[in-house]
Amino acid sequence: MTNDLKILWYINPHDGPYPWHPEGRVAYDPHRIRDIAVAADRGGFYGALTVGKNPFIEISSFIPLTETLRYLIPIYPGQYPPALLVQLAQSFDELSGGRLLFNQVNGTDLILPQYSIYVNSDDRYDLSAEYWTVFKKLYNGEIGGYDGKYFKFGPPPPPRGAREDVHLVQAPHTPVWGSGASPSGVRHAGKVLDTYLTYLHRPDRLGAQISAARAIASQHGRTLPAGTLANVIVRETEEEAWDYARQILEKTGVDNIVNQIRSRLNLGRYNVTAGTREILTFESLQSDDPAIQARIDKLRAGKLPSVRELESYPNIWSGPNGWGALDILDQGWGGYLVGSAENVAARIVELQEKLGIDAFILAGWPLRDEARRVSELLLPLLKLDKTPPVLAPAKAPIEHSSFAKAS
Repeated sequence: MTNDLKILWYINPHDGPYPWHPEGRVAYDPHRIRDIAVAADRGGFYGALTVGKNPFIEISSFIPLTETLRYLIPIYPGQYPPALLVQLAQSFDELSGGRLLFNQVNGTDLILPQYSIYVNSDDRYDLSAEYWTVFKKLYNGEIGGYDGKYFKFGPPPPPRGAREDVHLVQAPHTPVWGSGASPSGVRHAGKVLDTYLTYLHRPDRLGAQISAARAIASQHGRTLPAGTLANVIVRETEEEAWDYARQILEKTGVDNIVNQIRSRLNLGRYNVTAGTREILTFESLQSDDPAIQARIDKLRAGKLPSVRELESYPNIWSGPNGWGALDILDQGWGGYLVGSAENVAARIVELQEKLGIDAFILAGWPLRDEARRVSELLLPLLKLDKTPPVLAPAKAPIEHSSFAKAS
C-alpha cells in the first residue's frame, strides 16, 4: 500500500521563464515571492522548498498569508548554534502551527567559511550528523548542555516568566530533509535525515541510490522516506508540453548551455553511477551510450540537441534548469517531468510505486504562473497527502539535564 503523495513547490527570488539566462530573468520583487507562496498554498501543495538571503525572516512574513503550506528552509550545519536553531524552529513552529521543515545542505569551501565553519569536505558529514543529532535532542528536551567533537555549550539558564512551558508543536522535532549522493552522503542520510532527497533522473539509477540510503537507515533501526526534486512542464497535451520544452532549450541557447556545463565541470561532480568524484573538462567528456555521445558531439559542434534527444526516460527530460547545467550525461543534475497532465501523473505514480518516492519538490518557470497551472492540471490527478499541520498535545515543562555529552 502506497502513502499519499507530498507535492511541494519551489520559492526562489530568482524567477522568470528561464531565469538561468539574463534575458529570461525578471527583476527581484518581494511581492512576487509572496504571490508564489500564496499560489502554492491555495493550489493545494503540501509545502515549498524556499531559498533566499534569510528564509527565516522572509518566509515568516508569509505565515499569516497562508494556511497549510509548509516551508522547507535550507540550513548549513553550524550556520546557527544548535541551541539557537532550536529556539528559531520552536518559535516558527508555534507561529505557523507546525509548518516548518529543514533542508539540510552540506555546504562548500566557498560558503561555509562565511559562517566561521572550517571543516574539510571529508569531515562535513560527520559534523552534520553531530549537529542534527544534537538539534533533535535539544528540541525534544532530552539534553541541556553538550560536549562533543564539533559543538560544545553549557546548559540553558532556568526558565523565567511565562515561557516556563516549552510546547512542542512538532513532536519530537522539526523534520530534517536532505540529500547526499556520495557514499558519505548516503551513510549520513541513513543515520540522521527524516526524508532523503535526490535529484530526478533515470529511475534505475535513482532506485539504487535510495535503496542504499534505506539500508543504512535500517541498520540504525530507522525507516527513511524518499523524495526527489524535479523541474516540471505540464500542459493539457504532450505536444504543448514538449513544444514549450523546445522553446526553453532554444531560448537558453547553445553558448549559454556550454558555458554552464563548463562551470559545473570545473566544480567537480559526484558520479552516482561510477561512485567517484570527477573533475572533467567539456573537451574530455565521453560516453559509452551512443545517445548521450550524440548530445555531446552536437554541443561541441555548436549545435543544440533536439528536445527529444534529451529525453532519458519517458517524460523525464534533461533540460536547462535553475539547479545546475544541462545534464547531458544523465548523472542527476536536475531533470524535468515533461508531458500532458495524465502522463506526468502516471510517471509520478510509477516512481512512487517502484521506488517508494512519496515526496516530489517541483519547480516550473515562471514559478507563480506554473504553480497555478500544475495545481489546476496535475494535482487533481494524484492522491495527495492533505494532512493539515496539527499542533501536538501540550507537554509537561521540560527539565534540562546537566552538562553532559549526548549519546
